[in-house]
Amino acid sequence: VYYDVDDPIAGFQFNVVSVAVISASGGAAMAAGFSVSSSSTTVIGFSLSGSTVPPGTGTLISLEITGDSDLFCISDLILSDVDGNSIDATIENCNTIIYSE
Repeated sequence: VYYDVDDPIAGFQFNVVSVAVISASGGAAMAAGFSVSSSSTTVIGFSLSGSTVPPGTGTLISLEITGDSDLFCISDLILSDVDGNSIDATIENCNTIIYSE
C-alpha cells in the first residue's frame, strides 16, 4: 500500500477486499515505529509514542495476501493527523493513499 501525502500520518485503518490479508509489516509505518495489526480483512496502524509517517511518498505498509493479487483493493480508509482528526484522503488505483491540501 503506497502513500502520497502533504501532512504527517499519525494513524490509519483500511479494509482489504477481494483477497485475504495474512500479515502486514514494513514500509514507512514500521520505520516510524507504528504498532500494526491486521485481520484477514482489516489493517490498523498507529504510534503509542506519538511518532508519525512524514509527508511524502513511498510504501506505507506491505501486505502479505492470499488470493488473486490482481483483484486486491483497499477500501473504507481512515487516516488521522497528530491531533486525532480525520484526514480527508482518497484511494487511487486500489492501493495508493492520496492527500494534498
